Amino acid sequence: MEESVQALINDFQGTPTFNYKAAHVFFLSPCPEPLFKELRKSRITKVIKTLKEINMAFLPYESRPLACTPWTGHRASTTGSAPTAFSKRTSRWRCWQSRLPHCVKPWRSIQPSATGMDHEDNFHLAHAVLAKLKAFKAYEPSMGEWPGLPRLGSRCLRNPTVLTTLGPQVDALDPERLIQCPYDKYHRIRACWFPYHLIKCRKAPHSVTIEVLFVACLQTLCTYFCNVNTSSQVPGRSPSLPGAQWPGPSISKISGPSVYNEVVSLLAHMDDQDKGKIALRIAFIAETKLAIVLTVLLEKLQKDEQNRIDIYCVLEKVLQQDTQGLERRLLKKIITLASNHMTEKTQEARNELKVAASNTLVTLARCYFSDVMLELVYHLELPEEFIFMTLGNLSSAYALKCIPFVGMILKVMISMLALVKDSRMRQAFCGVLEKCSRAVNVYFMNWEKCPFPRMGESQFCKNILPLYSHVTSNWLSCEELELKKAVIKALGPMMGILLHKKEPQNPIFKEISWLLEQYKEEIDVFHVTKSLSQLLEVSGEYKIPLPKAKFQAICSALHNQICSPAKQLSIENHKELFHCVLLLARSSPDDMLAFLHKQQKIEHEAVRVVSLELLRAIVGADLPETRVKKLLIVKSTLSDQNATTQGTFDRFGSLIGRIAPYSCDSLATSRQWVVDCISCLLCIQGQSINLGSAEEELRCLREALTAPDPEALFQASSKMARVVSEYFPSEQATDFIEATLGGLLSASPTCATAAGLWMKIILKECGGAMLDEVPDILAILYRHMPTIQEGSLRQFLVEAVSILAHHHQEAVISSLLSKRLPMDSDTAELWRSLGGDPLLATQVLQALIEKIKTPTRTEGSITSETEIDKHLAAAEPLSATCAIFEVVSALQSSKAVRELLPELFPVLLQQVSQTLGQKLPLPTRSSPSEIRKGLQLPEGNPCRLSIKALESVLFKGGNERLVRALRKQRTWTLVENPKTHHEGVCLLVRLLLRSGLITPEIIQSLLPWVNSPSENHRVTSTAFLAQLMSDPMLREKKFLKPVLHILEEKSHDRNSIVQQMAVRGLGNLVYGAPEKLKKHKKFLMVILIRALSDPFSSEVIGESMKAVAKVLKELKEKDIGSSFRDLTQEIRTYFDNEDDALRLWSFVLFGILARLTKRKWKGYFAEQECRATFHLCVPFLGLKRLQTAVNEHLDGTAELKPEELQVDICRHLAKENAELLENLYKSTIMYFFSRWEEIRAVAVKLAGIILEHTDRQRMKWLNLDHLLMSLQFLKKDPSPSVQLVATEVLNDICPGRVLGE
Repeated sequence: MEESVQALINDFQGTPTFNYKAAHVFFLSPCPEPLFKELRKSRITKVIKTLKEINMAFLPYESRPLACTPWTGHRASTTGSAPTAFSKRTSRWRCWQSRLPHCVKPWRSIQPSATGMDHEDNFHLAHAVLAKLKAFKAYEPSMGEWPGLPRLGSRCLRNPTVLTTLGPQVDALDPERLIQCPYDKYHRIRACWFPYHLIKCRKAPHSVTIEVLFVACLQTLCTYFCNVNTSSQVPGRSPSLPGAQWPGPSISKISGPSVYNEVVSLLAHMDDQDKGKIALRIAFIAETKLAIVLTVLLEKLQKDEQNRIDIYCVLEKVLQQDTQGLERRLLKKIITLASNHMTEKTQEARNELKVAASNTLVTLARCYFSDVMLELVYHLELPEEFIFMTLGNLSSAYALKCIPFVGMILKVMISMLALVKDSRMRQAFCGVLEKCSRAVNVYFMNWEKCPFPRMGESQFCKNILPLYSHVTSNWLSCEELELKKAVIKALGPMMGILLHKKEPQNPIFKEISWLLEQYKEEIDVFHVTKSLSQLLEVSGEYKIPLPKAKFQAICSALHNQICSPAKQLSIENHKELFHCVLLLARSSPDDMLAFLHKQQKIEHEAVRVVSLELLRAIVGADLPETRVKKLLIVKSTLSDQNATTQGTFDRFGSLIGRIAPYSCDSLATSRQWVVDCISCLLCIQGQSINLGSAEEELRCLREALTAPDPEALFQASSKMARVVSEYFPSEQATDFIEATLGGLLSASPTCATAAGLWMKIILKECGGAMLDEVPDILAILYRHMPTIQEGSLRQFLVEAVSILAHHHQEAVISSLLSKRLPMDSDTAELWRSLGGDPLLATQVLQALIEKIKTPTRTEGSITSETEIDKHLAAAEPLSATCAIFEVVSALQSSKAVRELLPELFPVLLQQVSQTLGQKLPLPTRSSPSEIRKGLQLPEGNPCRLSIKALESVLFKGGNERLVRALRKQRTWTLVENPKTHHEGVCLLVRLLLRSGLITPEIIQSLLPWVNSPSENHRVTSTAFLAQLMSDPMLREKKFLKPVLHILEEKSHDRNSIVQQMAVRGLGNLVYGAPEKLKKHKKFLMVILIRALSDPFSSEVIGESMKAVAKVLKELKEKDIGSSFRDLTQEIRTYFDNEDDALRLWSFVLFGILARLTKRKWKGYFAEQECRATFHLCVPFLGLKRLQTAVNEHLDGTAELKPEELQVDICRHLAKENAELLENLYKSTIMYFFSRWEEIRAVAVKLAGIILEHTDRQRMKWLNLDHLLMSLQFLKKDPSPSVQLVATEVLNDICPGRVLGE
């Protein structure tokens, strides 16, 4: 070990530049502390990427020790270096590889080459084995652990610790206990001798070397695969992975029935409804119940063979969300089922099912790439079409993640070349080659973003070259079009890799001729162009010159493709052809321009037109290689008499956009060339018109452009723009804007300013005729905003939007509202630009108000579709709401907001109500891939966005104090919560009333909401009116009568919160119009008493009790009338209610009724209600004997004797609850001075009874002096009956008896 460590240290010292870029160190036995300290002090600490101590106890599954040459110490793998001494010695590799059983199939293709294995092969193998072992370890934590053996982990060089001695803790009480040796399973050693045995056994010939480690790991994998229970497998399928069997109870037992039933119900209706909507709904449920939903789907995949494809689509949608916390058992189950379905060989297996399973694995790989990739590598035994397809899709979707596996995949593919004979299999094979090669090319451009050690071009080239040679030698002559297309698609990326090395360049250049010949075949030539494009990109990026003959051949082929009238070019092929021309222009600009000028001299008109188009594309691209020649190219082109009028006319706008900015170039000659070019363009554009004064103006401006002053140049350039605007074709506005903005960043500051001025002037002068182009113009401006950040240039963009809005306000607003939510900063800035324009702001706000009032998705009956969609907010009204926030924020004055507040407040409150509990709408889908894969729900709270807009309106209207109060009382928090929304609305209205912001117009706007089919609207409006009832404004503004009628109607609503708010509003009449209370008393009491018996909502009952309490406090006994009996009976029913709040309010109400009772209902109340109330209250005391005694008095039909009842109560309380008796006494003496003489008399008599039945030992609470003084005072009471009772009690009280002395 010491020799190996010293050799490692020596490799990284001496010169400032190390021999290797990085090192990966693995210790197979404990490193001595002195040696470890020496390693820590060396310079290697700067480059070590991996430092691991591998626990030998991780090998319990060895069948027997392998006798290989021992190798002690560490294994250092260096990145980006020549092969190490270890990797060159392939004899050991062959030694242990020959011992591997045939079950180790995934790595069968990794054979030692003639030059020996290098560290890359070891790197791939080690990572693959480690990933597999980690996957199995997750299912069986005890795997690889040896009882009593300490586990070794990584050690930090910067904070080393003493390595724990390898071995178990010896049991001092049982020295004879046998312990298993970690090096040889046949060794069982006594505990007292075990430490010595470890030292000896570690040095034995069967010591665990690096070779043995790999063999043991691989055998562990094979053992797992061979031992898995295969009883339930389908014939022909691969064995399941560990953990794939379905553990535990079924989903119906482990989860609540609600989630299970909902998911099952949705799956059952996949045929009846929109499958995409159902998948979206299940994915929404999975956001909080992921494990349950996945379990249901997996169960259905196993049982429901008919609908497996649809279930896989749903599973794919669910897996598109974040699944980082997924249980390992579920992960393995998904991988196993999908891979089994994908590789199924039965006749019933459908390709659609295999595609669905493949797509699911690709989606799952977003969070679990290694697990999915290793499963596919395991199945890569023989050529399998859908394994190839999935590997290709993984490489395409996760280019950088797949890099560590590319070498292994390519080696396996090399080994099976002879087996790939079927045409479909060859197509799939080429698909993997294409996408893996694309991933490698992406890696070359972005290697610094990859977390793995950097791999050089040669490491990939040596694996690609055999495959490229085989394909070009054997498959190019194929006749099947689909296979030929697959070969063509694979050639480009492979050529791009191989071009990095000089040796294979000539064979690659040779195949260019074959590739160009394919333009003549009956195939989709886009793929030919794409392969050429990839080849040219690498050639240009790495300065690899093409042979001149090949360069000319490519130019001719591309030019002929564009000119050919025989084939209709697709849009994508047309773009790719032009892209190839630009790549050629970058590679050799002089040759490319010479070729195009030569083509312009050909008499064929189509050829000349195409040549002009290509020249325009080169000028427009503003390539560094052609920038100096740009104006000369344009000038010579326009001056060419052979140029066709039609070709130039169609490009007038784009050419003006490219040329005009250079009217302020730093070179005077360039500025004058611009005038000449524009003169030519105007002559061609207006050849049927007499230009007259325009030509004269341009001649004058040509002289003005010689001035050195920038301001003078800007003025002259602006005048030139106005001249051009008179002849500008409005249908070419998008071409002009695109060309102008395209050169904005690459131009000099003065040229960029000139471009902005031209854009503003053309839009201002010609914008009236550009209605149809408005959406496209706005899209171009929006697309360039992220790249144009400089303040003055960005201002041109936002001003352009304002200019367009002055011409076509509705079109601009509609286009901006179509942007996806949540609104990004660029869209917000465009809205603020409209708000900052005083002439536009008010009009824009009014237009946005109308957009919210008349949304595209109207309210209607709830169907199955709207049931699924109802949790998503309507897009346009929400976008308009967010736009209002931005426009209001940019207003220069608060006057507009104050004037529009009666319109703004209702529509924004309506939007708050409408979006309550909803999520942001899905963005508009645009591509087939997005439609197939679906989209994640964007994050955001629509209700909060609406509240934000409402708050900004209140703040901008000059109500800063109100906004602070709303925030302080957490009003918005209540409003945005569906459970507390109604309380938040009440609080909001209360504060608005204090600020005087509620107007009759606002009230009138809200009244229709009470009949809305939307429950949210009914809740909001009823809560609004309920709080409004507490203010005199309703009566003053003549709204009281209609609002009372509405509240009476809403007290019958099917929504319990609406009922609750209606009842509250009726009770608030006490505060808003107390003088009208007696007029409506009968009407009120009927509604409130009926609400007391609501069978469904305790909230409605509680609210009714509070309202009754408010009303009763303002009425007299005669005002209640016959409702008294009904009210008391309803209240009694809640005395023993389980709800504490209802029980409390029932007692409060009963107390109010007791105080209210005078003459008419006094006898009824005292005899019936008080008796019943007392009977109901006693059980709550918890005194069983007292309850029995009371029942004897109250349950019978005999006449009640109050004095006997009082005696029994006091007697039992004295024995069972003295504290309660004390409270009874203190409450009783408070009635000594009641204004009712009957109460005074009964209170004195009860006090005497209490004293009579109280034990002397428990009378410490008695204030005898106060009692005697009170009784002496009552002896002089005006009532004779009170005098008599007070005298009797005084006579009964004996001081000696009371004091006990």
